[in-house]
Amino acid sequence: MKKASAKRIPKEVLDLIREQLARTGFHESVGTGRWSFIHGLQRAVKEFVKNTTSLDPQLSLSYPQGPSEDLLRRAFNLKSPPGATQSLRNLLALFATQNQHDWNSLINDKFSDKYKSLLDVDGDDVEPEATTRGIPSDKVDSFAAKIANVLLEKLSKKELDLIKEQINDEQARTGDDMIDGLYVPSLNDPSKPEFPPRPFYEPRFPASNTFRIEVPGFTNVWLKDESTNPTGTHKARMAWEVLIKAKRYNIKEVSIISSGSAAAAIQHFFNLFKVSTKLKVLMDNKISATIKESLRQMGCEVYETDLRARSLTGKEIKDLTHNKEGIDITYREILDRFNDNYYDWLSYEVLNENPAYCFVPFGTGDLYVNILIIAEREFNNSIYKHDLRFLGDIKKIGQCNFMGATTRDVNSRLDKLFSYYLPSLDDYQFYINSLIQNGRIGNLSGILDVDENFVEEAMDIAKKQSVRCEPSGIAGLALLLQMRDEVPKDEKILIINTGSTVYPGKISG
Repeated sequence: MKKASAKRIPKEVLDLIREQLARTGFHESVGTGRWSFIHGLQRAVKEFVKNTTSLDPQLSLSYPQGPSEDLLRRAFNLKSPPGATQSLRNLLALFATQNQHDWNSLINDKFSDKYKSLLDVDGDDVEPEATTRGIPSDKVDSFAAKIANVLLEKLSKKELDLIKEQINDEQARTGDDMIDGLYVPSLNDPSKPEFPPRPFYEPRFPASNTFRIEVPGFTNVWLKDESTNPTGTHKARMAWEVLIKAKRYNIKEVSIISSGSAAAAIQHFFNLFKVSTKLKVLMDNKISATIKESLRQMGCEVYETDLRARSLTGKEIKDLTHNKEGIDITYREILDRFNDNYYDWLSYEVLNENPAYCFVPFGTGDLYVNILIIAEREFNNSIYKHDLRFLGDIKKIGQCNFMGATTRDVNSRLDKLFSYYLPSLDDYQFYINSLIQNGRIGNLSGILDVDENFVEEAMDIAKKQSVRCEPSGIAGLALLLQMRDEVPKDEKILIINTGSTVYPGKISG
């Protein structure tokens, strides 16, 4: 049995692909993430396949919906095993050159001096099964060393640099990390959790408790309680990651649009770890003066504007907050969702519960989408090796309905979930649909508006069981009550309570 060989697409070809992407209607995100373009590229290539009547019929048959995001990530060395098959290389070359050059033609035309070794030859589209088959276990290391020496002789310096880059990236994801006074025990070892961070807290995995709650009419409802985090919400997890970035890259200023929860969490960690990074918070001018003053007392620089007027870009947010030397992180999860995730540990804690229905508050969508990303990743990882933190049943996750609870009512009690503008909502919907179509999540998954009539009932149920929350934090329970006639009464249901913000004078730690 033979399988297709894969070759990594070099940066120069990637640049051509991105130039063509910029000419399409699927513009790249304006985020700072190196790989924020992947989602748009998948959509653009899909349209290219659909609308190019003269395209090689074999490619049309192979990629009727375009290449998956997973395949594109492999092509650009973002996921193991890396590389693109010959057919995908041809497709991307044709896309980059508007159907003028396949892979070999492109290399010969533009890069023959640097990447002649990447040209496909007859029989180059297949490779034998794993070379180690039949090799005694005690000989594998020596055999690998011989292979490595052969590769060192055959590969160009550019290719070797790319391999080294991949190895370094992989090593960076494992082991202990000391970042200017911050100790990160591991990035994915559940026996060495990183949150909540030492020395002020005791890290654990899971970091928050999940317990059964009583909901009239249902027999198997569980609550994931993020209210026990520092500052009282799930945003503390994000804040820890922001702190790490600020320290690692010596970021002087960070801007963010916040209604209070995220800003309070970030500033809390900045204060604990004595970080000099300035947090510049842009708030709607109608937000409570008490919240604004609380943030100022913590050390935030607070700026006000009418967020209803228009959607703001990252640059505009920076300008409005007088940020000349730093970054904006308002839409970081939206724009750079594959590069790093603020809620990866929380996502694993959720998936390990193996629910049939999972209800998640949906504001900017960062938590909800992060859970889906991890679900997709573990579905793909089942072919290779699951993340150490994954203890769930991938079959059950593929059947789980992930429900995002949100509101479009400016006067809603779910005030933390309301946004005048959410530029990536269409992308979110596309992503959810693609996961459903590919069997990664349940087919009822989606983002739904919560009827105000169910908010008070949800708050009453939570209060009776001593769950600390605010309406926005318990919106998932309100949505369950709204859907009580549609959700099976005995299926395992998981409600994520994102908590209620605790401001200065009330924060322990």
